[in-house]
Amino acid sequence: MKLKSIIVFCAMTCLVAGLAAQEVQTRKIPDFTLTDIEGRTFNLSKNLGIGPIYVSFWATWCKPCVEELKIIQKLYQKYESRGFQVVAINTEGPKASAKVKSFVKSYGFTFKILLDNDGEVFRRKFKGAAMPFTVLANAEGNIILSAVGFKPGDEVEIEKKIVENLISPPETPAEPAPDTAGQSGSEQ
Repeated sequence: MKLKSIIVFCAMTCLVAGLAAQEVQTRKIPDFTLTDIEGRTFNLSKNLGIGPIYVSFWATWCKPCVEELKIIQKLYQKYESRGFQVVAINTEGPKASAKVKSFVKSYGFTFKILLDNDGEVFRRKFKGAAMPFTVLANAEGNIILSAVGFKPGDEVEIEKKIVENLISPPETPAEPAPDTAGQSGSEQ
């Protein structure tokens, strides 16, 4: 009887774990609309379908956030041509927008910088509590990675997930034209 109970318990545990894993794999990234630092509107759902999208909530005073964004900038430059997108969402509020713009310029960040001035997207849609808070979704909007915090070395797993979910193939260099110098129009 005891053995039967253990077997049933193990089977139920495996079933629940399998359902939990399936739920994580199919969880969708919440849609949102925010304004970027230039005043343009950005809607997440309109930017799905291109490739993986990395969404990071950050603040200028958050050292791990800044370290993460510097590394993500390199990955963005490496994979942007293959559809990889980065959306960094600042959570410092409306009074910080000039500071954020200057900060972004000083670091040379070239990805989208959005402003979550009232914290609604961070707190309510993403249930964020600490930064950096990051979500990586595939082109269909399925969450493939979610993390709080950042430490050196995390970029290895991030890059692996990005590469696994790229849509566009790597660019191949054009073949050079055949060298025709020194050849005459007629063969002897």
